[in-house]
Amino acid sequence: MLLARAGYVVPIRSLVTEVWDEHPPRSAVANLRTYLMQLRRMLPPSENPAVEPLVTSDAGYLLRVEPAEFDLFQFEALSALGRQALARRDLVTAQDAYTRALALWRGGAAEDAPLGPTLREVVARLTDQYLSAVEEYTEIQLALGSPTTAVRRLRELIGRYPLRERLYGRLMVALYRCGDVAGALDVFGAARRILAEELGLDPGPELRLLHQAVLRRDADLMMPGGPPAGGNAVTVRDAVIGGAAVTVGDAVAGGAGVAVRDAVIGGAAVTVGDAVAGGAAVAVGDAVAAPAGDGPPRPRQLPREPALFVGRPAELAGMLAALYGEPVPGAGPPVLALHGPGGVGKSTLALRAAYAVADRYADGQLYVDLQGASPGLPPLRPAEVLGRFLRALGVPHGEVPATPGEAAAHYQSLLAGRRVLVVLDNAVDAAQVAPLLPAGGGCAALVTSRTALTTMDAVPIALDVFDEADSVRMLTLLAGHDRVAPEAGAAADVARWCGYHPLALRIAGARLAGRPDWPLVRFAERLRDQRRRLDELRAADLGIRSCFEVSYAALTGGAGRATAAAAHAFRLFGVLDVPEISVGLAAALLDADLKTAEDALDELAEVRLVEPAGDGRFRMHDLLRLFAAELAVVHDPPDERLRAVRRALDWYLDLCHQVNDLLQPHLRSGDGHRPSRRDTGVALRGPAEAVRRFETEMPCLIAAAAQAATGEPAVACFVTDLMPLVRALATKCGHWREFETVARLAIEVARRHGDRPGEAAALTMLGLVEWRTGRSDVARDCLRRALELRRDLGDREAEGMALHNLGWLSTRSGDLDDALGHIIAGLRLLEAHGSSRVGMVRHNLGEVLLRLGRFTEAADCLQRCLALRRSSGDPFGEGITLAALGRAYCLLDRGDEALATLGEALRHCRETGNREDEWEVLLSRSEIWLRRGDPASAAADLARVLELTAQTGELYGQAAAARQLARARAALGDPAAAQDARRAAELFASPAMRPDPVLERLLTAPL
Repeated sequence: MLLARAGYVVPIRSLVTEVWDEHPPRSAVANLRTYLMQLRRMLPPSENPAVEPLVTSDAGYLLRVEPAEFDLFQFEALSALGRQALARRDLVTAQDAYTRALALWRGGAAEDAPLGPTLREVVARLTDQYLSAVEEYTEIQLALGSPTTAVRRLRELIGRYPLRERLYGRLMVALYRCGDVAGALDVFGAARRILAEELGLDPGPELRLLHQAVLRRDADLMMPGGPPAGGNAVTVRDAVIGGAAVTVGDAVAGGAGVAVRDAVIGGAAVTVGDAVAGGAAVAVGDAVAAPAGDGPPRPRQLPREPALFVGRPAELAGMLAALYGEPVPGAGPPVLALHGPGGVGKSTLALRAAYAVADRYADGQLYVDLQGASPGLPPLRPAEVLGRFLRALGVPHGEVPATPGEAAAHYQSLLAGRRVLVVLDNAVDAAQVAPLLPAGGGCAALVTSRTALTTMDAVPIALDVFDEADSVRMLTLLAGHDRVAPEAGAAADVARWCGYHPLALRIAGARLAGRPDWPLVRFAERLRDQRRRLDELRAADLGIRSCFEVSYAALTGGAGRATAAAAHAFRLFGVLDVPEISVGLAAALLDADLKTAEDALDELAEVRLVEPAGDGRFRMHDLLRLFAAELAVVHDPPDERLRAVRRALDWYLDLCHQVNDLLQPHLRSGDGHRPSRRDTGVALRGPAEAVRRFETEMPCLIAAAAQAATGEPAVACFVTDLMPLVRALATKCGHWREFETVARLAIEVARRHGDRPGEAAALTMLGLVEWRTGRSDVARDCLRRALELRRDLGDREAEGMALHNLGWLSTRSGDLDDALGHIIAGLRLLEAHGSSRVGMVRHNLGEVLLRLGRFTEAADCLQRCLALRRSSGDPFGEGITLAALGRAYCLLDRGDEALATLGEALRHCRETGNREDEWEVLLSRSEIWLRRGDPASAAADLARVLELTAQTGELYGQAAAARQLARARAALGDPAAAQDARRAAELFASPAMRPDPVLERLLTAPL
């Protein structure tokens, strides 16, 4: 959806509708933010750290995409180049352009994404563009005398798009030119049958004419300009095998078509339907059936095909493409290694693929459960499995070689020259699998394991949990559509409490199916309770705990310090409710050094109890966290668990101090409790890196604060200690929602535990939040109460800051006389106590003077403030004051000084992540560019302003930028200027608009 609207803000309501259609769950917006947080981490960093690819705002989300980054733009450009070359009959150039264009496609458009109303339209349009390109490409191939190549692509596409007549026509021509007249006629028969069955229509006139041309062996068919190749569909040829007619229906397996040609084998007629298997189509050659007479045994050992199968279209399509591929001389057989956490459906997917390609491997299918993750069962030895396979391949029991080496050699001899599929399910490691892999090029192997078998020569296929759409689809298949559809929101909640884990969802669906009297909302409420969630996820012989216990047993059953530390770490991760964990945090939890923590995390990742999240960070599934917490209660004393949590919270505070020491070093002696000075294990090489680390940890800080707020005083105080450490970055970087969460938690904690200084600080922060949301009266009440508490406590320095805060609010409210009085009174108290906050207060005094129109006094005040901030080493504050001083120079018509100062301010703002002042700097500079006759530079600055203000939700900034952009575009002769002007007028008319009087004066002053 964001790609489809790249460069535009997509409203949150549009995204919710796209994901959940007309039945969003109550948690839809929260879920959406989680998904987008994960997306932001997956996106590559921008070359300019200040320009983020995914922009967040109160209005919605905007995805920045450069033309070179988006394959759709490349496809459209190359297709256009191909069409132009084709029009002038430059077939070589056209073929090259179309080859490169079509190489960009991997399956269908958005095939691994559930489609909402908008994406359905987008995908339909893209699919039509793709098919048109393929059709033009095959025309070129036919014209250049390459009908065999065209046949392969056309068969694949017909399997996926069986109702497109033009594809049938081109395939008929291609087959005719290959000398396969019967095949061309069969294609027409298949098209007529499918069009009749699906649409109740006969083939169109072009396809009928082509059919007649084939029947009379029209010579024109061999010429590039021969009869038309009409229409669109799937190729299914009749097979003659043995004697009796059998009809095989469609096998539906998730979305991708496999077009299966008929084989002539033996004597009986079989009609083979489409095998729809997950997203991409694969053309299959002649199938081979087992002979009725003598010959080597053809084992059929696959377990029963899973009746329930959901999702995995991309993975399944890739597997089928590999398994259906023709053997390459000199290359080994395809080996696909599926790996992922327990219960995510590795075996189900492997069996689904195995059944889909069984006819391709007609000499047999071998299967074994290697018991690598089976409770109470030891892993099978390769020698034992070789014996089983040899007997299945016809070796008498007494003739199975005794030594593993001889058995392996005999096994490979029997497989040589045959087409056998080997499924090795539930492997423990590569050593167990290696002797069982076939060597013959006509064979193939599917391997499943929890750990990634990285030392094995195989194509790795990683599986994880479902997305929400597939999760609800699984519940629907198990519990019934009529039951789930009316309670779509509750179904989404059930899926969320299951963590979208396939095994948990299967259990939940089975329980719902067994209790038709339960409303889904009731079951969702049962799952919501963390204390009983794992108990609820148990049905008959299925249980989510037993799935997890296998991986944990691999730790506790091992030997060595690393294994013991990993088991201990796993349990302790369950007592800290944060979405991600780093090596440094793990070391704090374990009270161990960084190497021990890193080794423990590596071992946990290997047994799939945590999953790597990139940049040395790891995630644990919500259900695994509950399982870990249960184990911690059993194995770790309460005081040890409490000490671990406190060490982790102290680590977070240390990291925040580390960030602030780089951004606001002048505050090192103040602002909050300094916990134990443990090495965080995080190397921050400058302010920009400090900001990035802070934003990475922000979701974890909020989660830790929410958990700590419910704890005893020694734990809950984390919230009030954290609050001042995140204030500056959270507000200047646009994290107002997160800051509000911390402020509200802090005031609850402070009041509950009688912490009056903490309450005063929390009231101050809450005052900022209330002002931001437009509740100025509530904000003033908060700040007045904070001043009263500071005076009652006798803290004169804090009283000075409280006076300043009231003055700041009066400035924003337009009561400038009151603002001047409060700020001057506060400044005197702070200067008398030698406070490190003098620079900030003096800055806001300069802001009041600017609003009063006393520009020269304001510039003098801001210059003194800048000198003070530079001498104290305050890069964060330096950028803020440079921005205000640049505005003062603009208002004094000192353009050269203004440009230089604003440029320096911009560098500081970007280095420290200060988005709020960055957009004000760029807006101010755009006015100078316009006055100097450089509208192009103004437009460039304003484009960035629009991004930043969308991200931070600054309504005035968006309106002012649109107005400035209208001026810039008008000067450039751009007709879009009128649209910008209308947009600006609409925004300025909003009741929520709060213009900045200084910027308005700067931007609207007469030229």
